[in-house]
Amino acid sequence: MKSVWTKVYQTLSSVKTGISLIILVGVFSAIGTVILQRPTSEPDVLQRNYTPETLAILDRLGLTDIFHAWWFLVLLCLFCLCLIFVSIDRWPNAWKVYAKPVRFATAPFRVGLPQSVKIPVRNPNEALSVAGRVFARFGIKAQSTTQNGESCLFGETQKFSVFAVYIVHMSLLCIFAGYILDGVVGYRGNIAVPEGEVRNTITLRDNKGGESKKVLPFSIRCDSAGMESYADGSPKKWWSKLTLLENGKEAVSKTIIVNDPLTYKGIRLYQASMGQSSTPKTLSFDAAPVKGGDPVRLEVPLNGKAALPDGETLSVLRWVPDYYIQDNEVFNKSDEAENPAVQLGVTNANGEVKKAWILYRQANTTEGQDAPYVFSLKEATWSQYTGLEVSHQPGQFGVWIGVVLMAIGLVIAFYTQHNRVWAMVLDDGQGGKVLWAGGTSNKNRDRFQAKFEQIKAALQQELGGTDANKES
Repeated sequence: MKSVWTKVYQTLSSVKTGISLIILVGVFSAIGTVILQRPTSEPDVLQRNYTPETLAILDRLGLTDIFHAWWFLVLLCLFCLCLIFVSIDRWPNAWKVYAKPVRFATAPFRVGLPQSVKIPVRNPNEALSVAGRVFARFGIKAQSTTQNGESCLFGETQKFSVFAVYIVHMSLLCIFAGYILDGVVGYRGNIAVPEGEVRNTITLRDNKGGESKKVLPFSIRCDSAGMESYADGSPKKWWSKLTLLENGKEAVSKTIIVNDPLTYKGIRLYQASMGQSSTPKTLSFDAAPVKGGDPVRLEVPLNGKAALPDGETLSVLRWVPDYYIQDNEVFNKSDEAENPAVQLGVTNANGEVKKAWILYRQANTTEGQDAPYVFSLKEATWSQYTGLEVSHQPGQFGVWIGVVLMAIGLVIAFYTQHNRVWAMVLDDGQGGKVLWAGGTSNKNRDRFQAKFEQIKAALQQELGGTDANKES
């Protein structure tokens, strides 16, 4: 088991593995932008663009919902593990460079530096002071370190630059972890709420075109909804005044428009559509007394009452937008007002209720039923409904943190560099002394070389010598 773990760790901590995984993530992400994705694409749009055979293959492979497919989430998890292992494997060295830098340049260390200069000096005691002033002139504050009786100046700038790659790694971890969390527990669905009504169940689409229902932890009440139009009649703005109910109490209210959602407990409600509801606000009836007399017109709110001339009240007990009859019972077939039926209730002064049905297309009358009036349905005023997109994406906070960290990491990576310089007075092997100065950078080596050439020129000018390395 130890051997297996070692092999797994070595594989996942390899830069080659990380590059391969990020290429795969990029390729499948690109495919996901080319192939229409469920559930954002309507089923009829998918059917128009792909043949049934092609769509079946794409669905079977999960290519119509790549970003929620189990294999894509596993790929993201593997890449996250690779980032973690790569960072762990290389972190000790980076921390050592940051916290415990090489302050004294020993002979083997000096040989390995890419930039160095040796300048003969007449006054060895002043040489390090001159080097310190020159370093300071170029923004490098140097400190003296003594070892075995020898003194060495050491200075560095922007040492935090060594952490740039780890900030970028952390940003990618946050972004991918957010996407993984959204893919596992996040959801996106739709709901239509008529004016004045309350709903709490949204419709979800799966990656095979099927639908399912999900009950929200709160209820949505649409207090009002409307649309503003341009002069030519095209829609300008949809708006909805929503109230969220939790445990029977109003939790929050807001008038939402497109791109200005209502957010509550991590769930966002977006304005997606608007239309006329199949539920009426009011229904108007002609009421003719059974015992004779002139008929009267009554307008009855769907959830209210209207007074009849003899002191009784008329109310709508049931509104069935698309009815069918089975076993002498009225049932609803759909939410579209294709074949409506209305059950009326007439309540007298004693509280007794007599019920009657109007089956609109079959017989728009209650004649022959047990009611003191003959009612017929004349007109209706319809309420609007608001179409909402409801999404729960708990990983988005991590994604935004990752984006911010990515920006910080890239700025550090591209615009900072860890420069280090050393200076020592050494024997030249001929009874004289030379000032040795060397330096290195963790990146942008050409830029640092140009800067070191300026430092070298300044040292030669201050000390009045030439580069002994070239002379030798």
